[in-house]
Amino acid sequence: MTDDDATQKTIAKTLWSETLIDLLIISLQNEQSDEKVTELLKELRQKKFKRDYIISKTKKALGEKASNRVRLLLAKT
Repeated sequence: MTDDDATQKTIAKTLWSETLIDLLIISLQNEQSDEKVTELLKELRQKKFKRDYIISKTKKALGEKASNRVRLLLAKT
């Protein structure tokens, strides 16, 4: 594998990870069911995102109420 190949994989992985965060925020904005939000949270956790990071991003984008919901849903996963 060349350095260019490794860079492309890293960029793709990072873009997909940020897309998951965006999808989570959109799901919360649209008041999706806990089940759908939990699916996204599980995928983010599989990608090694830390709970505090997910909660922080949610709080920054949507405020305290949404971040509390995410905190509770993360506790269940």
